[in-house]
Amino acid sequence: MTAEVDALRLDLKGLGRIYVATWPYLFAQIGHFLALLALNLLLLGFGTAVGFLGFDVLMDSVGRAEPLSAMQAGVMLLPEPGYVGVEALSEAARLEVLFRFLIVSAVIIVTTTSAFTLLAMYKVWILQRVNQGLRVTMVRNAEDLSLRFHSRTSAGDGIYRVFQDSAMVTAVVDHVVVQPVIAIAMMALQIAVATLFSPYFAFLMLLAGVVVVALALVVTPRLRTWSQAARRANAELFTRVQETFQGIQAIKAYGFEGASLRRFRDESTTALDTAFALRRDFATLKVVVSYLLALLLFATDYLATRYVLEEGAVFGASLLVLFGMSVTQWTVAVHQARASRIGAFALHFEELVRVWCYAQDMAVGLGRAFWLLAQQPEVSDPAEPVDFPAVREGVRFSGVGFGYASDLPVLRSFDFAARTGEVTALVGESGTGKSTAMALLLRLFDPDDGSVAIDGVDLRSVRVADLREHVAIALQENVLFPTSIADNLRYATPSTTDAEIREATDVACATQFIEALPDGFETVLGVGGALLSTGQKQRLSIARALVRGAPVLVLDEPTASLDAETERQVFANLRTWAVGRVVIVITHRMSTIRTADRIAVLADGGVVESGTHDELMTRLGPYRDLVATAEAPHG
Repeated sequence: MTAEVDALRLDLKGLGRIYVATWPYLFAQIGHFLALLALNLLLLGFGTAVGFLGFDVLMDSVGRAEPLSAMQAGVMLLPEPGYVGVEALSEAARLEVLFRFLIVSAVIIVTTTSAFTLLAMYKVWILQRVNQGLRVTMVRNAEDLSLRFHSRTSAGDGIYRVFQDSAMVTAVVDHVVVQPVIAIAMMALQIAVATLFSPYFAFLMLLAGVVVVALALVVTPRLRTWSQAARRANAELFTRVQETFQGIQAIKAYGFEGASLRRFRDESTTALDTAFALRRDFATLKVVVSYLLALLLFATDYLATRYVLEEGAVFGASLLVLFGMSVTQWTVAVHQARASRIGAFALHFEELVRVWCYAQDMAVGLGRAFWLLAQQPEVSDPAEPVDFPAVREGVRFSGVGFGYASDLPVLRSFDFAARTGEVTALVGESGTGKSTAMALLLRLFDPDDGSVAIDGVDLRSVRVADLREHVAIALQENVLFPTSIADNLRYATPSTTDAEIREATDVACATQFIEALPDGFETVLGVGGALLSTGQKQRLSIARALVRGAPVLVLDEPTASLDAETERQVFANLRTWAVGRVVIVITHRMSTIRTADRIAVLADGGVVESGTHDELMTRLGPYRDLVATAEAPHG
């Protein structure tokens, strides 16, 4: 966790790491970002010129009957005679200027409002494309990670990272990249314009800026600490909600509602308290910054008022013409135009401080997202993969050692073989590593020692996709999705035909109950296959594995929920289907074990004996003890 938190610091190094990490996702949209910046700057320049035009026309021409400039007359489509170069505007001319000004203002307001709305929508569209790229990459990377990684992290935490933390990429890009660039450009323009009114204004603005930045830097470590605490608390709360809904049946069955609610309330309170503490400190900083910038505005108001009363000269009057102001002396219109520029500077500066503070929390979320991306898969394709073998001999585990933790080995010197054309049963007490061995066969993990091979080809030398295309498994959990039965059966092989699906369900003894459903194979299952019994789910799980037609089939407790007659029929069908294939069965049911061609007994991390049922029963070994225990009367 320490490495994850250290990566979130928003000092210069931390910001650099965020920019580098987000760059691939930003670069994919770089053309759109540049277009967005250019359009914003264009609107900024337009708005500045229009603002000056408005103050000058209203204050001087309408209010004081001063003549218009040629530019102002042209904008309002007025002729120069009677409006430009005259000593004073007539009453009729002043009313006409006001009328034309109101029309032009209405057009400008509608145009700029529409433009800013479209730009806001454009920015959201760009940022969502960035987020989409990150989210897809996160899920793809999570799928590549081994089960060893997933066994150490909660599903709720992973979901939170993908849906909540990944969304911070749009917030960070917007608030740490787009908005600051635009705000700094606008502030620089306001300072430049203020300098043309008077260099003292620029000095005061820069002085206020230095003080605000220093204050923000002092408060930032405290904000970062609360941001980290709040994000962790919310992730834990999300996990608690997910676990509550997943375990609602157990909670009700054990009367655990009250205790579960108390745990949720406590964690929710912690999340609320940390979030409040973050926003409290942020609000305090914002208020102090607002006071400082208000002092800046008051100070410049004082200086500007003195300039008006003294009828002083405007410092950069010749350059102000570029912004639509044809003035040389300080007037009320100039006073108001100056106030609007410094007010805009203050607003952008406050926005920049707000963005910086919120960016602390955003960076925590983005750091959590990038942490998931930084996890390297333990299982990967070899540099020079070989073709998957034809599977004529079978599967062999040789001296395999494996543990989910280095100090807790599950398999030790594990030797096991399953030959083509046979049904091999792997048996043993719970927790002896049967399912772990099959996970190694699928390369959900790689062994710590030894090798797993098919026809003598080490599985680590073939592509993962090739391996999993040729090895099918029916999981003990009977995972089904809330889609149609046909879609569930096609889950891993979308191109499977209806005839191939029916053949698989015939082998799994599932066709009869499927066709009895209202919509047959198109019946939509509920969440987790809620419309079906446990036995029906199990038969669908077997059928889905069979649909793939893989040369190696693994069945993990395939008949645990089947009645004796259905079990017998399924295995009779499987023996016919298995000709030329490797079939490995993990089971505790003696009726299933007896039908296997070969049985391997697993204990203490290795195979302690193997053979047929009859051969093993003649020995006074672990298998005979398992049979005796299974057949002993209970109760």
